[in-house]
Amino acid sequence: MVVVSLLAIVTTLAVPSWRALQTRNAIRTLVNDYTLSLYFARSEAVRLNSPVTLCPSNDGATCTDSALENGWVVFVGLRDALAPPLLQDTMPRTLVRTRFTAALNAVNGRSVTFLPNGQPLGNFVGTTVQICPDLAAFDAMSRDIVINRTGRVRIDTPGICNIP
Repeated sequence: MVVVSLLAIVTTLAVPSWRALQTRNAIRTLVNDYTLSLYFARSEAVRLNSPVTLCPSNDGATCTDSALENGWVVFVGLRDALAPPLLQDTMPRTLVRTRFTAALNAVNGRSVTFLPNGQPLGNFVGTTVQICPDLAAFDAMSRDIVINRTGRVRIDTPGICNIP
């Protein structure tokens, strides 16, 4: 009985910490994977001497109007290419929510296309991707991926979540 009661107490104390650890790792993983996909898209555009696009995708084949937690793809060509050759397909994520900045919520504004010179396509004005935990109790773990007009990436820690 004593062992069972001690086990129950330890479990009660450990579960919130375990959930926080899972959430922190899910946010870090999404931030790191998306940032690496941006770097990969840029380097492949230069290497292949062809435009390379990164965009959200919930079907793993084409750009869709979905959130990043549903996955994303990197492919050779412009956003509206028919059957583009895929370079990378990313699986859906759990424990996180994402949102692009309001200025770029249009379907075409959710993608980043790098040209053979390594610069984003001419009409790219920059964007911010907000990554928040799925539980409001962990909002302090939120991160922002800021992509500027030249395609450079910066990670911010806002400490709050602005996703409804």
